[in-house]
Amino acid sequence: MFALKQQLIEAMAEMPVIDAHEHLPPEAQRVAQDVDLFTLFGHYTQTDLESAGMTQEQYDWLQDPSQDLDERWELFEPFYQRIRHTSYTRAARLAAQRFYGLDISRETYAGITARMKQANVPGIYRRVLADGCNIRVALTQNGAVQDDSHEFLTPLRPLASLTGGGGRDAVVANAQATDIFVTGLDDYDRVMQSLIARDADRGVVGYKTTSVAIGDPDRSSAAREFAAMLQGGEYDGAIVADWLTHRALDLVGDAGMTVAAHCGIIWDNWNNFYALHPRHMVPKLLAHRNTQFDLYHAGIPWTGDMAVIGKELPNAWLNMCWCHIISQRMSVAALDEWLDMVPAGKIIGFGGDYSKPVEKVYGHLVMAREDIAEVLAGRVERGTMDRDEAVETARMMLFDNPRDLYGLEV
Repeated sequence: MFALKQQLIEAMAEMPVIDAHEHLPPEAQRVAQDVDLFTLFGHYTQTDLESAGMTQEQYDWLQDPSQDLDERWELFEPFYQRIRHTSYTRAARLAAQRFYGLDISRETYAGITARMKQANVPGIYRRVLADGCNIRVALTQNGAVQDDSHEFLTPLRPLASLTGGGGRDAVVANAQATDIFVTGLDDYDRVMQSLIARDADRGVVGYKTTSVAIGDPDRSSAAREFAAMLQGGEYDGAIVADWLTHRALDLVGDAGMTVAAHCGIIWDNWNNFYALHPRHMVPKLLAHRNTQFDLYHAGIPWTGDMAVIGKELPNAWLNMCWCHIISQRMSVAALDEWLDMVPAGKIIGFGGDYSKPVEKVYGHLVMAREDIAEVLAGRVERGTMDRDEAVETARMMLFDNPRDLYGLEV
């Protein structure tokens, strides 16, 4: 099986990839910032460092490139020994080896830093994403569509950018931005449609929300609270927000765009991740059947729940973004179970889910290919598919499925 797994990894390395979830800023923002080894320990590895005992104050100091590099290494090294074998850290080590030719250690941290600084120039996204990963498009969520967005980045916007979160100031600002005079819910429908059309013209292909539970208010209650909000009186913001969210989910679907939803685990420490259980998506999926939903992160740790959702609800797609750097073993188990239950054409195999440390996208993709290859090689060994079918399935998950879901022209 090992030889077959390696063959599948090599086949995937030749495939084009659609990176189905990032938070990458425009390249100009990355190259304008100072970088060093500890840039590779930004974002997700922060949670491992803090879980291993590092304080927030220590982490903030570690991430300050104006501080002495050697002193920061002395702080970092004991924590590094505790986290060096987590999946989060493995992605950083793979990135350092691939792009800077060194593994991370006391002997190499200064050399990696010097090479990172030299490489932090325009063209780094091409070197990492295209040359290093064969990524054609990265679907990114950096909070805004910006004029200098990079050629590889295709944006998604927050769903709350349409609804204003049910807050008066944001709703009024959206109305003003579209030059629509709002006196009630029907008028605000037109505002949201105008915003969606504007975003589509700027290359936006979908909207991001979360799997948090929401209410289902009736229209009369929503209209009453919305009117009170416009008049500056007291109003129930939850009713307004929930109504506008339901309307936005329909309007995005009517526009032929996709709604992405964070499900399950939360990236930083000290959170009640049960609030984002994927079961909270089921009422939304049932209520908005003409809208396609891209359900993120395998719903970890509820991967079995996600399998049933993907199987029984035709408008639910399952996305393994972030998963492989959370746990490769959990990702392998989830994908193997999913392929028993869910049409392979609804499974998306990879999304790096990074921001500043773009290099780690490569490390994550290496791990994703390993996991996908292990699952598919096992199926070939068991006789449930042949090698050509395994390669075809891998391509579906890495390229065809996200292309089709988001209507990407690549």
